[in-house]
Amino acid sequence: MQIEQILKRLVRIDSAFPNEGRIGQFIESYLEEYGFTTQRQYLSRNRFNILAERGNKSKPIMFYGHMDTVPRYGNWRNDPFELTRDNDRLYGLGSCDMKGGISAILNAITLDTDRKIKLLFCVGEENISEGVWKAVIEKQNWFRNILFALSCEPGDSKHYTGGANVVTMGRRGRTVIALDIRGLASHGANAQRGINAIDEAAKIAESVKKFRLLYNRRLGREGIFVSRLEGKATSLSVPDSAHMEFDIQLVPPSTVADAKRRVEMLVADMHARGRLHELTRVMVYVKKRETPYIEPYLNDTKNKTIRKILKVVKSTVGEPRLNYGSSVADDNVLFNSLKLPIVTIGPAGGNIHAQNEWVSRKSLGKLARLYTALMREVH
Repeated sequence: MQIEQILKRLVRIDSAFPNEGRIGQFIESYLEEYGFTTQRQYLSRNRFNILAERGNKSKPIMFYGHMDTVPRYGNWRNDPFELTRDNDRLYGLGSCDMKGGISAILNAITLDTDRKIKLLFCVGEENISEGVWKAVIEKQNWFRNILFALSCEPGDSKHYTGGANVVTMGRRGRTVIALDIRGLASHGANAQRGINAIDEAAKIAESVKKFRLLYNRRLGREGIFVSRLEGKATSLSVPDSAHMEFDIQLVPPSTVADAKRRVEMLVADMHARGRLHELTRVMVYVKKRETPYIEPYLNDTKNKTIRKILKVVKSTVGEPRLNYGSSVADDNVLFNSLKLPIVTIGPAGGNIHAQNEWVSRKSLGKLARLYTALMREVH
């Protein structure tokens, strides 16, 4: 099956999380047709990761893709579940992120080779990466001795949205730091007798401009924004509680724990300077979620395997353009959990997570050739 035919089949399947069952069945059947042994790792009745392998020569390499997409957003010119061609652009939901890359993998693995190849396709990346977390926690033996992993994400950054010679070598991380603010209630007619927790929270929100953001020469500066601020009076009373959240995009050497510590330092400094009332109490904590927040990562450009990969990229599709992702992905989890080189090389495209998402048809062809070359040449 040609790449465009594969992509057309994938786009027709609505796999917005958490509805990845049908696309998983399609990919599983395809892999078994080409001699792969597959196993399902269930997250729930109709949601499962696919772990597949074939061959017995050399240390295994692993290709990775997530099977889910975001939901349909905006007003599409055409049916988002029918692949539509306009010159080099192929339009469809998930066409670039990341069904295009999966199509290139499925085309490349038709290569007749005894090379040991492992494939991992997971669910839930567009939510909280629950699929990949389950894989790295419960299937540790399956990942043993892998030489390197390649993710077919487009590696979106401020400079690039994918490309067969665009090699993403690292990504920022992310955490959400929550704050519970406690003031002092009073009758609303005598508001000066209380401490308005919403006012105090607003002061903290304004102070985010002074938050100490770290800088990394490859990933740039950290980002921070207030993602939630709420509180209310339930009667004619000064509100004595408020809640707020900071969304922080991390760069090395920062960690989730370090981000929390810096928010605590910010609040302590505001107290010391009298910017917050002395009786105001602020509890700072990492917001709970079902999977851990994702730490940043950077590949070592001097690593032997990385250098071999870049050499193959150059000889196959042109001079490598090193890229560093602005956002988190399952790639972060794989790198930080497995401690192995992971490069991200996906197709060129645009409008990711938006209406009229598209992928470059030419880029897909180059990508499949590159994946095939990597299987043959990197040992």
